Amino acid sequence: MAMEKYWKNVEAVIRQSNVVLEVIDARIPDLTRNERIEEITKRERKPLIIVVNKCDLITEEMRDRILDDFKFKKFVLVATKTRYGIQKLKDMINELVKKRRRQKIINVGIVGYPNTGKSSLINTLSKKSKTRISSIAGFTRGIQWIAGDENLRFLDTPGVIPFSMKDEIQQALISIIDPNKLVNPDLVAMRIIDLFVKFNKKYFENFYNIIINDEDSLEIIFKIGRKKNFLKKGSEVDDSRTAIMIIYDWQRGKLLLNRNIND
Repeated sequence: MAMEKYWKNVEAVIRQSNVVLEVIDARIPDLTRNERIEEITKRERKPLIIVVNKCDLITEEMRDRILDDFKFKKFVLVATKTRYGIQKLKDMINELVKKRRRQKIINVGIVGYPNTGKSSLINTLSKKSKTRISSIAGFTRGIQWIAGDENLRFLDTPGVIPFSMKDEIQQALISIIDPNKLVNPDLVAMRIIDLFVKFNKKYFENFYNIIINDEDSLEIIFKIGRKKNFLKKGSEVDDSRTAIMIIYDWQRGKLLLNRNIND
């Protein structure tokens, strides 16, 4: 679908909605917020709730940081797999609409990047699993009406990628690009390593069976490559192959920020 059509769909959803939910990934909240979506919502005078999804995949420290960063926003932490925060989200939706006018049916627009869990959120809210779920970007086609439970009705859109999004680090972390197609997989892997060194170094060390001392993230790639015996001729570490493996581990859900070393 052309980018112009994506944005037309998004604007149509926002206009038809009584409440807009912007779904972002708790692991990388800054990278998955979309300023253009928030600007359109504000222009259309629609109430916006930022749904910080996948909160079950982050550490307590990361959760505390989100609570602080979003304290002046209308937001809720959710985990669709465990239904954490789902009732709170429903209450917030009803409360926002009640303040504006009494309605029998509440249209809820679901917008955001691919792979942030929009379809899973709708399935959890509706209890009907009528939407298809896939890790491949663009799986949802066009705008779909989904009847929810109680008085909710959802408008689903394809994942939105803004015009300015040319940062392959962002694309790789959101899992909308194959690691083999990256120009600089090392840079993406270094970003992933930085996240784990900051928030869950012990788990990362245990996962790759290494010890991290004072090395920078590039040196850690080489250390993992040597451990995996990913070598070129002359016993030189194949850093590109190592980086691609790390990115695949992230995208496929093997590397989890909230895991303990014994999990």
